[in-house]
Amino acid sequence: MPSIQYETSGTPNPSAGALPPLRQPASRTDRVRDALRQAILDGALPPGRALVERELAELYGVSKTPVREALKQLQSTGLVEINAYQGVSVRRPDDKLVRELYTARCAAEPDAVRLAAELHGAVAYPGARRALDEAAALIGSGETQGLGIANRRFHRELYTACDNSFLCGFLDQLQDLTAFVAGLGWRLRATFEEEAAEHTAILEAMEHGDAERAEQLTRAHIRKARRTLSDALGDDK
Repeated sequence: MPSIQYETSGTPNPSAGALPPLRQPASRTDRVRDALRQAILDGALPPGRALVERELAELYGVSKTPVREALKQLQSTGLVEINAYQGVSVRRPDDKLVRELYTARCAAEPDAVRLAAELHGAVAYPGARRALDEAAALIGSGETQGLGIANRRFHRELYTACDNSFLCGFLDQLQDLTAFVAGLGWRLRATFEEEAAEHTAILEAMEHGDAERAEQLTRAHIRKARRTLSDALGDDK
């Protein structure tokens, strides 16, 4: 069988040494997107808040084009809704969103955690431990604005250890929306201390290489969070 021949013209010569990474400053779109994302996750821009291109352009000192592109990117993460009649606004979470989001997580994340524990055995997860410590410090100080990000980082440190790009890519797509919904839930009903204890138990199972327990604890944690959020959003109606 003839071997497959690949086109190599134009590729760098490996003997010439590794090429340095191309570093470019963040674009205006990136800066606007990141600022809006942070404001939404922190609650500075609450659910249902209208996002008017002209006002945001004036606020950030840019034209409407990067604002428009930033809003499109935020729509792809689920944080922003674009309606042909009502314009652009911060998403309003409801029970349907919570149910679908956490069902998707529950279908993938426990398996990813189990795979990670089976792959690595009893090892330390320093990134997850740092995220756990940061979350504990935020809870202790009463400053919980950054808690959602710390918790998302904790979960990501564990599931990305499974070394499965498809599972990780799918779960990464849910990160911002999960942080957003969880943050809203905490503002309605403070359950972050209970969740911190659950995170500690999951990490301990991972560090002991107990794949089955880590999977079970992760699934129970996600299911409990779903019920709590659904109840909290129902109470807010």
